[in-house]
Amino acid sequence: MNQAHDAGTGQRGNSKKSEPNHFAYIDAVRGLAFLSVLVMHSAIVTGIFPGRDVFCQGNYGVQLFFLASAITLCHSMAERQKIDRYPVFYFYLRRLFRIAPLFWLAMVFYWTFPQVMPPLWYAEWAPAGVHPSYFALTALFLHGWHPSVFNSIVPGGWSIAVEMNFYVFFPLIFWLLNSLKRAVIAVLFGLIYANVAVHFLLHLRLHLYPGIPDQVWAFYLVHCFLSQIVVFLIGFLAYHLLQNHFLTSLRKSRFWAGCMFSFSSLTLLCLLHGGSTGIVPIYLFIVLALAGIILAISGGSVPGIVNPVICYIGKISYSCYLVHFAVLYSTIRLLGVPVTMDFPLYDSGHALTNLWFFVKVFSLTLFFTAIVSTLTLHLVENPGIRLGKQLIRLITARTSAR
Repeated sequence: MNQAHDAGTGQRGNSKKSEPNHFAYIDAVRGLAFLSVLVMHSAIVTGIFPGRDVFCQGNYGVQLFFLASAITLCHSMAERQKIDRYPVFYFYLRRLFRIAPLFWLAMVFYWTFPQVMPPLWYAEWAPAGVHPSYFALTALFLHGWHPSVFNSIVPGGWSIAVEMNFYVFFPLIFWLLNSLKRAVIAVLFGLIYANVAVHFLLHLRLHLYPGIPDQVWAFYLVHCFLSQIVVFLIGFLAYHLLQNHFLTSLRKSRFWAGCMFSFSSLTLLCLLHGGSTGIVPIYLFIVLALAGIILAISGGSVPGIVNPVICYIGKISYSCYLVHFAVLYSTIRLLGVPVTMDFPLYDSGHALTNLWFFVKVFSLTLFFTAIVSTLTLHLVENPGIRLGKQLIRLITARTSAR
């Protein structure tokens, strides 16, 4: 990717004029999202230690990814419509060549070396066994529509399923939610829908998935695209707020951006500690707090957050997300802890000893994940992106010549 600058400063990346602008704060958001996920996965394999309860909720980093995705794609589509011959068709091509190569490689790796994951992995997500059709559905990114396939082939693959489903509907949603007013209305309806969706999905289970075990269904119910669509709608709202001139002046002010960041962060911590929000699902308020943090750091006025290290992690975050599962459990073995059916895998019985184990697991996993992900970025991701661009240029040249 091209070197990027913060959107709030008005400085742009050194990309070609035919490419949309790239913003450093988006990389920082992606970096923070992955670090949150890694903190969570490092915490759940460790016994009780101070702060573990909050760390174990780092799974909301995935929702942070979703918010960043919605904001980024809105920025990109707004500019692509001005420079692309077929912006919607090219959008789908770019997404396919961006996501598919590494994901397909992950499918091959995790099925070829299943021992890198705990023995309970396939038993947990596909208790009736993994059928050959699961691979076809996953390769076609249709695994998001069946609970047993949702997360059974590639660790964390459920989030890729949700993301790819979002891509399918993104051009239509972008066309419909073309103003701040419409985005606000969509989010308000989304908050109502979040309560209705649970009942709708329960009826769906009775008719389509009657034999699905409760634990598999419980995960699917919360994480499937039909439940996560509201997160993306909040991302559209955040995008339109980023275009608001009044809010832009606040984002560039260190005082007001700091206030926004502090308020959103404190709200997030309160919610993660189990604050009540009434009839609206608590996770949606957590997502709103995450959106507030994105808005706060987008102007470049909150010091320390948008820094080169976090931004680099954000640039390799897609590889990190798919790679870190294998690295995590390899690291645990490296530290002399057997990977068994039991969770947590390590519990000394002493909080400080557990904390030290958590720090070692997190640090070593991050270090080795960054190395492997840098390699996959250059060897798999970037070649896939270049291939997509070449195909688009070829289509454009041939259609222009007619």
